[in-house]
Amino acid sequence: MFSCNHSKKNESNNPQSVFKAQFSTIQGSGAAAEKSIVPQKWTEVPALKDAYKDYFDYFGFAVPEMQLNNADIMKGVSYQASCFTCENECKPDFIFNWAIPEQLVDFTAEDGKVYKVPASLEGFGRLDKILGIAKKYKMIMRGHVLVWHNQTPDWFFKEGYRSNGGFVDKATMNARLEWYIKSVLEHVKSWEDKHNGGKRIIITWDVVNEACTDSAWTDNPLRTESPWFNIYGNDTFIVNAFRYANRYAPADVKLAYNDYNCYLPTKTKAICKIVQDIRASKDARIDVIGMQSHISMIYPSTYAYEAAVKTFLELGLDVQVTEMEIAFGGKLATQDELAKLYADYFTLFLKYRKLADNNGICGVTLWGTRDEVSWIRNNSDAMNKVQRPLLFEKDYQCKPAFFSVLNLQKP
Repeated sequence: MFSCNHSKKNESNNPQSVFKAQFSTIQGSGAAAEKSIVPQKWTEVPALKDAYKDYFDYFGFAVPEMQLNNADIMKGVSYQASCFTCENECKPDFIFNWAIPEQLVDFTAEDGKVYKVPASLEGFGRLDKILGIAKKYKMIMRGHVLVWHNQTPDWFFKEGYRSNGGFVDKATMNARLEWYIKSVLEHVKSWEDKHNGGKRIIITWDVVNEACTDSAWTDNPLRTESPWFNIYGNDTFIVNAFRYANRYAPADVKLAYNDYNCYLPTKTKAICKIVQDIRASKDARIDVIGMQSHISMIYPSTYAYEAAVKTFLELGLDVQVTEMEIAFGGKLATQDELAKLYADYFTLFLKYRKLADNNGICGVTLWGTRDEVSWIRNNSDAMNKVQRPLLFEKDYQCKPAFFSVLNLQKP
């Protein structure tokens, strides 16, 4: 809990003590207490970014474009968090702006040969606006994502940049991959240099996202349905992505591999193999494992999660919790139960936090701002329509889970 040095007669005037008392009442009295207390909005309570500023590099939310453009919402986002991740707007579909390139220019790839690449990336205008929003609210960002099998135009992998073309060869795809990563990273750096005094806004990039299959116990741990795999047949595209990212990203920008179900032992092992292959390349760099952490009340156990964290840290990498929420997982849960599990996970995050002399968990991002706009709700399954997976709900009112995270005993 937050320490309080006020005398008893002044304790009622200390907002943190009031919030502690509120949370204790909710914990002790269940649903009835939840209804009897006037909910506090997220700008009327202490901020999570302040509560955890001495423990993590940042605390963040995933924020969709519609919310980024809403000044009232961004007031709350920037009050509670120091960092945001775009839900979609940094993904290739959005950077390409779904525009099939009509004008091509020459690009000299690392093999010395000249390849045709699009003359421009139409989504940079949207990206620039988002960088401007981050600057306005004095926030940093995670860049999500450079390389993914999903939300990437199919024509990017095809002859002539046409969906009805055949897959290009490896050399051509390498050139396109290098050009794309170079274009995005250099554009962001140029914007930061011009508009933010060279100070980084995007502090981490998910270089590759979700390349492993959950069936990682097979001989091949990679997604075979991925167009990247169809062209390469192995993890060369992953290694090359980290080579190019290392070449074109500023040295102080962290490079991450990001995936879900990282706590499946077979998937943990597969990710470690990818890390090994990246490190085998002398000009590649990887700094972070992004653990998405779409977890539920029943899966995984905190022990399984902790085992994965320890394995990744033993590789000498940092861990970022990149997309967290807690779903019901097949059973309805009370808000007290949700609050307790959030507290259990944040206790784990603090246990393995990054310190000056070791690797650790260096940032936490929740995947959404309030229950009603959580991606889990956008599903036809009846259970998902009643999910309450985040810390705020309705008009950004604080839930018991918020207070369990805010008032957690810090080391």
